[in-house]
Amino acid sequence: MRRVRAIVQRRRILFLLIGRDLKVRYSDSALGYVWTVLDPLLMGLVYWFVFDVVFNRGKDIAGDPYLLYLLLAMMPFQWASGCISGSTRALAGEARLIRSVDVPRETWILRMIGSKFVEYVFTLPVLLIFIFAYGQDIHWQIVFFPIAMAMQWTLLLGIAMTLAPVAVLVPDTERLMRVTNRVLLYMCPVIYGAFAIFDNENIPGFMKELYSWNPFTTIFTLYRLCVFPDDELPFLVAVRGGISCLVILAFGVYIFRKLEPAVLKEI
Repeated sequence: MRRVRAIVQRRRILFLLIGRDLKVRYSDSALGYVWTVLDPLLMGLVYWFVFDVVFNRGKDIAGDPYLLYLLLAMMPFQWASGCISGSTRALAGEARLIRSVDVPRETWILRMIGSKFVEYVFTLPVLLIFIFAYGQDIHWQIVFFPIAMAMQWTLLLGIAMTLAPVAVLVPDTERLMRVTNRVLLYMCPVIYGAFAIFDNENIPGFMKELYSWNPFTTIFTLYRLCVFPDDELPFLVAVRGGISCLVILAFGVYIFRKLEPAVLKEI
């Protein structure tokens, strides 16, 4: 609790660091913040071309637009992917400031996640454009959207607090996370829905059980419910997703506190 109070008391520093990150990231770019929209949009269009034009699978079984279905999970996945990669440099890349500025070291983790979150928020107008372009309705399940955001914040904070100190002590962590991000794209319901796993009779039961504990399964499905309310999420899976987020956060806090002295010596 002492660390939390210290972070809250120095929240102005956190906000300044997030703003600095965003300014530095786009200072040399002609398009600036537009890239935060173009990146997921272009990736979505590539998948649209492959599934809609090449394979003629632009709509799912219910006749819903696949591109919109994809973007609702692809954009938060970009946030998650950026945080997983960025966490490996969150401490090592700011060694001088960490040694000279009197703020809780968790601030550097929150700064990285916060700046990626702001980029994700900037992409939300793109979702609205596609929702209106396809003539889709926004349902009452939109109340789950902020819940999904809160769960993703919790999950990413736990992952980042685990990876950041490990990456300082084990340099190969950064390369490993690049591969992990590619695997996550297919192991999480991004280009397909969770029902594709749970309703598939060819997938063994124990694999479905493991998949139900994947917190991204719950998070991405909750994002989609606001536009696709028929994208079913079993209550047990939702509960498991929430538990997984909290367990990963607790594990991340433990690892961060345990490795913090060694990290400070290393940097």
